Amino acid sequence: MDKTKAAFKMALLLLWIGLCCCAAWLVKLLRKPDIRDRVVCLCYGGILRIVGVRLRVTGALAQGRPLLLVSNHLSYLDIVLLGRMHAVRFTPKSEIGGWPVIGGICRLCDAVFIDRRPEKFMQVRQSVQAVLESGAVVSIFPESTTGNGLHLLPFKSAFFSLAEGMGHALHVQPAAITYTRIRHLPIDRAQWPQIAWYGDMELVPHLWQLLTLGPIDARLAFLPPVTLAECGDRKALAAHCHRAIAEAIGEARKE
Repeated sequence: MDKTKAAFKMALLLLWIGLCCCAAWLVKLLRKPDIRDRVVCLCYGGILRIVGVRLRVTGALAQGRPLLLVSNHLSYLDIVLLGRMHAVRFTPKSEIGGWPVIGGICRLCDAVFIDRRPEKFMQVRQSVQAVLESGAVVSIFPESTTGNGLHLLPFKSAFFSLAEGMGHALHVQPAAITYTRIRHLPIDRAQWPQIAWYGDMELVPHLWQLLTLGPIDARLAFLPPVTLAECGDRKALAAHCHRAIAEAIGEARKE
């Protein structure tokens, strides 16, 4: 793609995010959470259009509550895909709360910041469980980091301890995110670093490169929910979600 078009998309993206943040901040001040959630979903939808992501969704978000949404993680785009479908509460690591701009946006979206230090585990679990009990949908990425797009990383079963100790059954729904094509052609191994954001990649250069790619096809599959009681324990629950997501990614890549 012509770099002039990429520069235009970058400027449009920054303008759109700025406008949406202002609108979300205003309705949050007015204590209109439902309207704020719609503004955030609309913002995510606009980001996808500007970047050029064509999203296909299969399945639907489970209706049961409390609901924990579990998905694989490759890129910052994953948040946009999930947030476009529903006003979920994301769980970024606590360090992100101090990042310029991004930390403020996370707070604006009522993200639940996670302190990953072992001594803070019980406090974090209680905080997230309280959000789940309020009826909000919480999203976690149990790989604990972004992958390179080639392999699904192991799931850390500690994340699934959220299902333990809740007053009633927590619904855990796997969701598989797959990026399948760039400019209508299957993504090859050499192209994955242009989609996946991992390791020590810097955000702005990666985003710029992403905007030069052209149309990107993505798939989001909402899979059947499950409970801790159905699996037996948190390790079995983590293994079930990992297996279901891996199978859904494999199917999407065959299309």
